[in-house]
Amino acid sequence: MPKIVDHARRRQDFIEAACETILERSLEGTTVRAVAERAGYTTGALVHYFGDKEELIQQALNHFGDQVRAGMVDTKRTSRGRAALRLLMLQALPADRASAGRWRAWVAMWHRSETSADMRREERRRYREWLGRIGETLEESVEDGELPDSIRIEEEARAIAALVDGAGVQYLMAGARGSQKRVAGLVDRYLERLYGCTHKSGDSAERRLKGRRAPS
Repeated sequence: MPKIVDHARRRQDFIEAACETILERSLEGTTVRAVAERAGYTTGALVHYFGDKEELIQQALNHFGDQVRAGMVDTKRTSRGRAALRLLMLQALPADRASAGRWRAWVAMWHRSETSADMRREERRRYREWLGRIGETLEESVEDGELPDSIRIEEEARAIAALVDGAGVQYLMAGARGSQKRVAGLVDRYLERLYGCTHKSGDSAERRLKGRRAPS
C-alpha cells in the first residue's frame, strides 16, 4: 500500500524551515539546499512544492507576516483606540532576536522588490493592510473622544507607519545596543505628543462624550 503523504503539512514544513534558515543565515544566505536539509527532505522534494527559491522566500516572508498579523488581530479583539495603537506599534517593531530577524528579512525584501514584480505587489498589499489597521484604530480614538474630529487620519496613519519603519531600521543598526525598552519609549513619546497636543486644540471630544450620555 503506497504511503499517504500529507502534502499540505510537508509544504508547511518547508516554509517553517525556510523561516528558521532566514533567521540563522539571513535572506541572502538562505539556499534551497539548506532549507531542504533543515526540513529533513531532499532538494528534489522541495522543488516539487516550490518553483524556485524566490517563491519559497516569498512564502516564508508571508509566514512571518502571518505571525505578526495574528498578534495584531488579537490586540484589536481585546483593545481599541490609543491602547490598541500602542500595542500595534510595539508588535510591528523589532524587540528581540526573532522579530529582528523578521525585520532583516523584510528590509531585504524591500530591496528585492525593486526587481521583482511579485514581491513589489505583496509589499504594497501588506502596506495597505498596515495603514488600514492604523487608520481604523485612529478612527476609534476619534469615536472615543481621545482625538479630535479635525485629525487627518490618513496622513497620521502614514506618519505612524514611517515612524515604525525608521525605528525598526534604527534598532537593526544599533545591534546589541538595541533594546525593547528604548523602542517602547520611542512609541510612548510619540503617542504622548499625538494625543496630548491634539487634545489642546479644542474641547470637541468632551462635547461628543457628553452627547453620548443618557439623559438623567
